[in-house]
Amino acid sequence: MSSCFVPNGASLEDCHSNLFDLADLTGIKWRRFVWQGPTSAPILFPVTDEDPILCSFSRCLKADVLSVWRRHQTPGRRELWLFWWGEDPNFSELIHPELAGEEDGMWETGLSYECRTLLFKAIHNLLERCLMNRSFVRIGKWFVKPYEKDEKPINKSEHLSCAFTFFLHGESHVCTCVEINQHQPVYHVTEEHLTLAQQSNSPFQGE
Repeated sequence: MSSCFVPNGASLEDCHSNLFDLADLTGIKWRRFVWQGPTSAPILFPVTDEDPILCSFSRCLKADVLSVWRRHQTPGRRELWLFWWGEDPNFSELIHPELAGEEDGMWETGLSYECRTLLFKAIHNLLERCLMNRSFVRIGKWFVKPYEKDEKPINKSEHLSCAFTFFLHGESHVCTCVEINQHQPVYHVTEEHLTLAQQSNSPFQGE
């Protein structure tokens, strides 16, 4: 039997999978930066584009550096986590001066569950940015490509929705499972839609 065939008679070239090996964690490094805002502020205080955490996070995304930020249980405190391989990024260009580096780590010292979970979120952020650059929008866990205003939902294969979950295979391989679905056609809301909704005497629904 030829090596390109499996026992059930199917050719491996014709087989497809929704599982993908994204990265080998061997050699990965990370650093946690902290910003402490007013301690009297509530945990869910508003953030702006001038916020030190969001400013640094935006720079990291533009530089394709894996990054994720989160709020801390301590009021006013937030963290920015960076992950990379090889040479260290230029932190002076990426990190706002008000942020303080509080923790470093590397593969050789071990990867905690918390750190691994944040890495998965950082990878998801990078995938989200790539899809947004390709005109996708995010609705919940799904990434959907809206139809153009006058486009008819004929070629639905170009508008399939996708969602990602991540897991660690073996000791060091980050894998993703891609879920594909077909949702109802999605369009960007325009002034025309708002006008129709205001003029309608009954609940407005899209076609």
